[in-house]
Amino acid sequence: MSRASHESSMSDGLPRLRLPPLLLSLALLIGGSRFDALRPVEGRVIALVLPVIAVLSGVGPFRETLPALRNAAFLVGAVVLVLTELGAYGVVFNDQSVALPMSELLILGVCVLGALLCEVAAAQRGLRTRITAWIALAVVFACYFPGHAAEKNLFGSVFAAFLVSLFVGGGGGLFLGEFAVRKARA
Repeated sequence: MSRASHESSMSDGLPRLRLPPLLLSLALLIGGSRFDALRPVEGRVIALVLPVIAVLSGVGPFRETLPALRNAAFLVGAVVLVLTELGAYGVVFNDQSVALPMSELLILGVCVLGALLCEVAAAQRGLRTRITAWIALAVVFACYFPGHAAEKNLFGSVFAAFLVSLFVGGGGGLFLGEFAVRKARA
């Protein structure tokens, strides 16, 4: 095999067009923290928008691939988005700070595995994605935020959930996806 097939494709795996919305949400999160009046509203908005950005960034590259692979990636994204938004909705609108039920956690875990399989299948067809990292980011947000949200400090709860999901979910998913793709190529 050539050297190019063994090299990490980090530069083409995280498209430049997908990172700005996530960084913009982080900038809004940090920038809005300067204004006490905006904190509750901003916390609510970011709690609902962050999972959408993550899931759409993950499944976006699959729009122009084989129908079976596209449908599998979109199914994983749809399930993660629905479960993540239900948890965030419960916190934001119903003031329910309860952890997700075990059945939903199991479904989200299966979705991360599905994202990993989609990433490996896409890589075997020449499409580099980071769907595992994006989906894992949304899954960790879904697992962490509803159980740790403080009604009186929703902004702080969203910020903490964002950081945990970014480093644990995004970082872990990035490592897991890269490892699986390299093993599949070997």
